[in-house]
Amino acid sequence: MIIQAFADYLQSFEEDIPSVVLLSKWVKNILEKEPENNVERVIHHEINYSKNKIGMFMMTGKGKSGQILIESLYNFALSYEQHKFARWIHDKNATDFEKS
Repeated sequence: MIIQAFADYLQSFEEDIPSVVLLSKWVKNILEKEPENNVERVIHHEINYSKNKIGMFMMTGKGKSGQILIESLYNFALSYEQHKFARWIHDKNATDFEKS
C-alpha cells in the first residue's frame, strides 16, 4: 500500500530526478502536513522527522517496523533506478558507446 503510493508518486515525474531524492521529498512532504489518508497516517506513526536550524533533515524509524519501512522504501527507490536504467540501455547498441 505505501510502496504503491510511492510508485505512483515516482511515475508522476517526467524529469530525470534520482528516485532516492524523490523519496526523501515525498516522505518529508507527508510528515510536514496533517495526514489525509491511511498511507500518510502510517508514515506519521512509523517515521520520525527532525530538522536543524540550517534546514537539513533526518528521518528515522520510531521502532523496528519504522526502520523496516524506511529500508523498504529506500530499496524500492534503488530498484526503480535500476529499472529505468535497464529500460534505457535496452534500446542501445554497442556502437552507441564508441568514442567520437
